[in-house]
Amino acid sequence: MKDRMKYGMPLLVLMLIASHQFFAQSTVEQLEVNSKYLQETRKVHVVLPEKYGQSTKEYPLIFVLDHELLFNTTAAISAQLSATSRMPESIVVSLVAGSQHRNYFAPNLYNNHRDRAYNYGGHQDNFLGFIENELLPLLEKKYRLAKFRMVVGFSPSSVIALHTLLNKPVLFQAYICLAAGNIIGDGYAKDTRLIETLEELYNNPGIPEHYLYVVSGGKDAESQPYIISNVEDFNTKLTKADLSKGHAKAEILYGEGHTDVVLPGLISAFNFIFPRDKWVVDYLDLIEQEGSAKENILHFYDQLSKTYNFQIYPNVDRLYSMSCLKNIGRRLLGTNKEAEAIELYEYWTALYPQSHSAHYYLGMAYKAADRLKMAKESFSRSYTIAMLQNSEDAALYKRALEELNN
Repeated sequence: MKDRMKYGMPLLVLMLIASHQFFAQSTVEQLEVNSKYLQETRKVHVVLPEKYGQSTKEYPLIFVLDHELLFNTTAAISAQLSATSRMPESIVVSLVAGSQHRNYFAPNLYNNHRDRAYNYGGHQDNFLGFIENELLPLLEKKYRLAKFRMVVGFSPSSVIALHTLLNKPVLFQAYICLAAGNIIGDGYAKDTRLIETLEELYNNPGIPEHYLYVVSGGKDAESQPYIISNVEDFNTKLTKADLSKGHAKAEILYGEGHTDVVLPGLISAFNFIFPRDKWVVDYLDLIEQEGSAKENILHFYDQLSKTYNFQIYPNVDRLYSMSCLKNIGRRLLGTNKEAEAIELYEYWTALYPQSHSAHYYLGMAYKAADRLKMAKESFSRSYTIAMLQNSEDAALYKRALEELNN
């Protein structure tokens, strides 16, 4: 009952809010890939972060294998968690279903409990060729991608994700396998299990660092009790202290069904990859430390970047929180630390050169420091950008300019 309450009505409210923000603010693009590996043209949907076009940042990639079931939910959760600095802003990509059932491109594993093969298509090498040689190069050419890629699968497509980890571990740095607690107990041949195959991979010192999360709903475990022993064996074998490059976790979310597990499972997966205790930070504490506000904030994110091997950036604008550059800069101005505010806002404008808000707040900091020529240039820049972007804030920036000219 506790688990149901944990992921029940409050979570539904969260998702309604997140979905509204996602559809209202994010940019969705559609691509087509004429694939020689899949022997058909496949549609790809891409969700870009809200201010992607204003920034110079590189973003992690989340590749969703089940468009209809997972795409909107994954994009909404990612947007919500990144907006509160719980994970990095990410580009979410999904592959729309083609002429073949998704099972067609999954390996034909052996079900040890039913004593028969899955009867899947076994065309996984075609799919891996598509990902490695067609899809990822296209996305890397078209978008600013960081060197951190995640893949999300559900049930049959979790088989594809696990097979990718075992055979092409360099393609992704994080693997999320939903409704897959039964799958890890099966293998490529009778009486073998993916659990031991993964353990063998993990014992290879050359394996690239990555994250693997596997989850099943409690209702699946009730009807398939061997899922419980699979999860226990997985955690026993794959969470050893000496497996420093492989971060693995399997769990059962009781009270959840086969497809119901998607929503809480995704949240739990992102919490596993991006733990709260590493990511949540109060900027007010950082600016009280020795050194400038910018130095302290960037030091925190530089240390976080070293953990994940890609550049992670601070949150620049955030509702109802001081833990963002905009609001911390305002706090600095309120305590007569104009130089620190200017330094922080200059970083914001460098990171988001097409953000009218960034240039406006930099202008406010210049004005407070009595650097009126620089303030005028910043206000002018913010007004020009706002006009080009048809922003209602243009009127505010025009008044700021007029006040300086009077």
